Amino acid sequence: MTLTLGTRGVSILTSMRKSLALFTLLALALPLAGFAAARTGEGTLSVDDARGKVTVQAKGAILGRIASGSVVVYDLTPNDAFEPYVSGDDYVRLVGETGIQYGGRNLRFRMIGGSYRIVVKGAGIDLSVVANGFAILEGDTDAPGGPGVYSIDGADCRTNAGAACKPLPDKVKTVKLGSGDRG
Repeated sequence: MTLTLGTRGVSILTSMRKSLALFTLLALALPLAGFAAARTGEGTLSVDDARGKVTVQAKGAILGRIASGSVVVYDLTPNDAFEPYVSGDDYVRLVGETGIQYGGRNLRFRMIGGSYRIVVKGAGIDLSVVANGFAILEGDTDAPGGPGVYSIDGADCRTNAGAACKPLPDKVKTVKLGSGDRG
């Protein structure tokens, strides 16, 4: 019951409860995804505050953001049920016959399920990958603040910057993600 004329008698908390439930489930699901990766033969890649270029070609889950730059997405399985999601783009361009380039500031993207090749260029690159495939890393060592850091197979560079976290290399380096086995 409302006490003000013209006010709807619908609770605004219903949508907030749904959002809170979704974010809670997501917060619980992401750490479990890393644990499940060890069981399914998938590998992990974590990139934190990088400057340069990171290419990932994999089947699994790719989550990321870029403070400034671009991401080119190639959907290698376009006829499956999975769609890439990108937000915050200032521009969108076609690249070749199958690539889509999104550019701007504060880009956010996720590719879950399906197979993708993404090419991320810019500054402030943060990536989390749980997948089978490979990544190609190339840092900009001349950038202010350095090239950023990366780790594979489980180390979290934000909370534990130990020996497993390394600066992005200035020369191209390819790393394998997972064993290729899915079971």
